[in-house]
Amino acid sequence: MVKNYSGLILLLLAGLILFSGYLFYQTQQEANGQRPPAQTVAVKTTHADTRPLVRQVSALGTGLANNSVELIASSSEYLTYLNVIEGRPVSQGEVIARLNDVEQRARVAELQAQLTEQQRQLERLKNLAATQATAQSMLDEQQTRVNTTLAQLESAESRLRQMTIRAPFNGVLGLRSVSQGAYVNSGSVITTLDDISRLRVEFNVSERFIAELAVGMPIAISNVAYRQVEFNGEIKAIDPRLDPVTRSVRVHGMIDNQDLRLRPGMLLDVRVTLDNQDTLMVPENALVPLQNRQYVFKVGEDNKVTQVEVTIGERIPGWVEILTGLTQGDEIIIEGVQKVRTGVTISRVE
Repeated sequence: MVKNYSGLILLLLAGLILFSGYLFYQTQQEANGQRPPAQTVAVKTTHADTRPLVRQVSALGTGLANNSVELIASSSEYLTYLNVIEGRPVSQGEVIARLNDVEQRARVAELQAQLTEQQRQLERLKNLAATQATAQSMLDEQQTRVNTTLAQLESAESRLRQMTIRAPFNGVLGLRSVSQGAYVNSGSVITTLDDISRLRVEFNVSERFIAELAVGMPIAISNVAYRQVEFNGEIKAIDPRLDPVTRSVRVHGMIDNQDLRLRPGMLLDVRVTLDNQDTLMVPENALVPLQNRQYVFKVGEDNKVTQVEVTIGERIPGWVEILTGLTQGDEIIIEGVQKVRTGVTISRVE
């Protein structure tokens, strides 16, 4: 039993002597300026490079018809003709409806006959006045009668035209509100007419973007009804006034809509492209935040790492703009940043 303990003690003493010798050797090497080679750290790297950066503003908008009116009855009368087929395209000037206009036509015919007779009398008096066979006052009175009848005729013809309701512009008819033969009151809505070959888009933009907004800027539109389709247009007008409550400005865009897929009243997702330029960018996972600053690990000569402070700009999914701290082509670590520090030697992995 004593022999076993003696052997164990001798073994421990031998190990202690060897460990002391190793420490002495390391101390001597450091004293002579010789350090053992540092262990490399496996990381994944990439290079800072320029990429297109598109700055956009997103907003919710509402679709509006480019032109929109309600076609109404100008007088209280029976509806003798109705040419309304819901959803049918119509051309400017096409007859949509006609009210009973018998009285107006009779009045126009009466005044036309009266005017013809008065003009004949006026010509006769002019001939007599040329030979001084009539007084100038009679000629003036007849001229006044002609002018009065002519004004009455123009008024009657205007009322007659109002009995026929025509499309004021090219568009699509809405739902009809009356039936043919019905008695309608003055101001009654017969149907609606919308020009949706081009759709106006109304949306609000925060005041902090006003300095960057301009007429003609491109916009992109999407809607839940057409999930995979993007409609493109441009800004057509910017309200000179801001909403004092929301501190936003109202903007109108214009979208080509010849296929009539978009409709007035739709809720639309609007994206305004403010800027599109190439900027220096790095992957977002290369950043190492420390308090209020951002750092990256830059790989230099001999694969040694240096921690570099950077100033960042805009962010897009997965990428961040670098304003200062890096130049194009600099190699940086994007995976394994937790394992490195300044001065560490790295090895690259795929």
